[in-house]
Amino acid sequence: MSTLLNSIESIPNYLKKLVDENQQNFQEFETYINKQKITRIAFIASGSSYNAVFVLKGFSERYLGIRCDYYYPNMFVNYSAQLDPNCLYVVISQGGSTKLVFEALNKIKENNLKNVALTSSFTSIISKTSDCPIEIGCGNEPYMYRTIGYSTSVVTSLILLLKLAKSNNSIDQKKLDYYLSDLVKGINNLDKIVESTNNWYNENKFGLMKRSKVMLAGTNDLYAVAQEADIKIMEMVPMVTRSFELEEFIHGPQNAFDDDTIFFVLSRSSEDQEKAIAIAKFLKNEIGYCSIIGDYQLDHKDLNINPASKYFSFIEYITVFQTVGYHHATNHGRDLKRSVNSSINQYITKTV
Repeated sequence: MSTLLNSIESIPNYLKKLVDENQQNFQEFETYINKQKITRIAFIASGSSYNAVFVLKGFSERYLGIRCDYYYPNMFVNYSAQLDPNCLYVVISQGGSTKLVFEALNKIKENNLKNVALTSSFTSIISKTSDCPIEIGCGNEPYMYRTIGYSTSVVTSLILLLKLAKSNNSIDQKKLDYYLSDLVKGINNLDKIVESTNNWYNENKFGLMKRSKVMLAGTNDLYAVAQEADIKIMEMVPMVTRSFELEEFIHGPQNAFDDDTIFFVLSRSSEDQEKAIAIAKFLKNEIGYCSIIGDYQLDHKDLNINPASKYFSFIEYITVFQTVGYHHATNHGRDLKRSVNSSINQYITKTV
C-alpha cells in the first residue's frame, strides 16, 4: 500500500510535467489577459492554497512588477468592500468546491471583474463558474493532508505570474525560460532532499519525539514556508505549532520558549543568516532542541539541504517539512488516511 511519503516522493514528476506542458496549459490564460496591463493580482484562498501563493509575493513584486494581495475567503466575502476593476482575481480551491471560495468567485463575477480559478479539475463547480479555469496538475490526491497539491499550486501560480509578466512586457520569453530553468534546478534536487530528510529524522528521532510543541521562524519567502510547515505538522501529527517571521520571533514569542518545544529556524545565506544563526545558537545553548534548516550547519541537529534554485528554493525547503510531518505523524501512531474530529462536518458545511 502506498504511503504519504510515496506521495511526497512523486512530487518532482508532477512539477516537471507542469513546466514541460506550460505552453498548452496556459494558452487560454494568455488569450484571456492579452493586451491587458494587469499589475495587481488578488489571491483568494485558505490553508495550504493560501500559503502556496503567499510564498510568491516577494519574487513577483521584486522581479515581475506585479503586486500581490491575499485574502482568506471569509474575509473577502463578508468583510471586504472595495473591489478593483484593474485587478485580476485568482481563486484557489484544490477540490474545486470550497463553499466560501465559490461565494468569493460569485462576488467577483457579479461585479464583472477579471477572474481565474485554480483547481484540480475542470469539472469542478468553481472551474465551471470561472471565466478562466486552470488545472493545478495534482490530480486526485490520495491524502487529505496536501503535499502534491501544495507544491503543484506553487508552480502553477508561479507560471501564471510569469505569463502575466510577459504579457505586460516586464519580462521577455528568454527571461521566462531562464526562470523556469532555475525552477527545474530546484525540482531536480527534491529527491535528494527527501533522502537527506529521512536520514536526518532517523538520527534525531529521539530528541524530536520527546517534545510536544513546534515553533518555526523564517524571513521573506521562508516565512511563508514556515507557515505551511506549521499547518502540515499541526494537522498531520497532530500537535500545537506556531510560525513567526524571524525578527518577530525574538520579541514577544521568546517569553514562551521552553525545552518542551522543537525549534526550526529556516536559514538562507542571502537573507538575515547572521541573525538566524545567532537565534539558533541561543536556542541550542539556553533553551533546548533547535534545528537550522537551510544552507548552514552547526551540529547534527541541523539539516543542510544545499538548495539548488536561486529564486525558488522555497519549493526545496517545504519538502523537508512535508517529509518531517510524515515521519513524525507515523511515529506518533497516526493513520494518515483518517481525519481527526471529522464530526465537525455535522456542525458546519465547508463545501458547496
